Amino acid sequence: MDLNLKKKNKKIILTESDFINSINFTNGLYKPLNGFCKLHEYESIIKRKRINSRQKWTIPILLNLKKNFFFSSNSKYYLYYKNKKVGFINAESIFKINKREYCQKIFNTNSLSHPTVKRIYEEPNTYVGGKVKIYEKYLIKDKHYAFNLLKKNKNYFSNSVVFSTRNICHLGHQLIHSKIIKSKRNLSICIIQSEKNKFDPNLIVNSYIYLKKNNKLYKKIKIIKIFLPSLMAGPNEAYLQAAYFDNLNFNSFVVGRDHAGFKNFFKKYDSQKIFSKFNNLKIKIVKTREPLICSKCSSVFFENKMRCTCNKKNNFKTINGKLIKKYLLKNKFKTVKKFLDPEIFKFCMKNISNIKKFKG
Repeated sequence: MDLNLKKKNKKIILTESDFINSINFTNGLYKPLNGFCKLHEYESIIKRKRINSRQKWTIPILLNLKKNFFFSSNSKYYLYYKNKKVGFINAESIFKINKREYCQKIFNTNSLSHPTVKRIYEEPNTYVGGKVKIYEKYLIKDKHYAFNLLKKNKNYFSNSVVFSTRNICHLGHQLIHSKIIKSKRNLSICIIQSEKNKFDPNLIVNSYIYLKKNNKLYKKIKIIKIFLPSLMAGPNEAYLQAAYFDNLNFNSFVVGRDHAGFKNFFKKYDSQKIFSKFNNLKIKIVKTREPLICSKCSSVFFENKMRCTCNKKNNFKTINGKLIKKYLLKNKFKTVKKFLDPEIFKFCMKNISNIKKFKG
């Protein structure tokens, strides 16, 4: 439904996620999209999983309006973040959405126990679409930011496999890393920064720098960061991330058992299965099985390659980054130690006060 709101307020206030999305548009990291979805793009993605007749896409990237404002088609409106004018949008479309249809198609649920679904239902039902630009002075300057590294060298990631994470490196991650490195492929560890990180992203960066110095396996890895909102949209978000990394010219992207999922709203490995239909990207998808750990002998193995002398399925546990944070907060260090490389455990103990301070 198109709207034409006529109010005095002309400036648009961005949330942190809106600001991150705006930067990603400015840097061309959501190509072929170059701005927040317009009505026809939104409808095409929801109904056909395509931006248009040729280009596949899974998630409409929307800019919600918290307040009404004067709308004139193809006019410039300024974007504000933290009380600063950071850029502008050439507004082309203002519209409402069917929230029930949107949430079911993107998150596979309308349950308010899903955090993003809950947010969508709580926000006003008005969205604006159009091309976006963030001013140069407000773009990300972080030395680990992948786009800044790409600007210096267009081939910087061209022969690299990217593993994305928001968590401390646990033994399940290390099993995946080892498989990639031992196959003589270059590995880039990508820390995703969003408004929903459970660990301080800079601490995760430093933990991998520590591993690089103290564990031979990680000697040649690249450590990078990207900024990407967390939607918990499972396979739809896995595709979005793959497209993002494709735009950074990565060779391959690791997709795990429940990539970008939340609880049981998607089936195990759905995030891998989507790429059998959405195979239009140049980037290759590296699919991994679920890493498990034996709670009795601490052996770590992939779900389909159980190598444990105990051989009792009741002992096999999933290694979970969320639980690791919970154990650290409760000082259950003996339990945490079972899930971590000795060097990462040392790092966590050295930084335990910072881990506890971070309210992600």
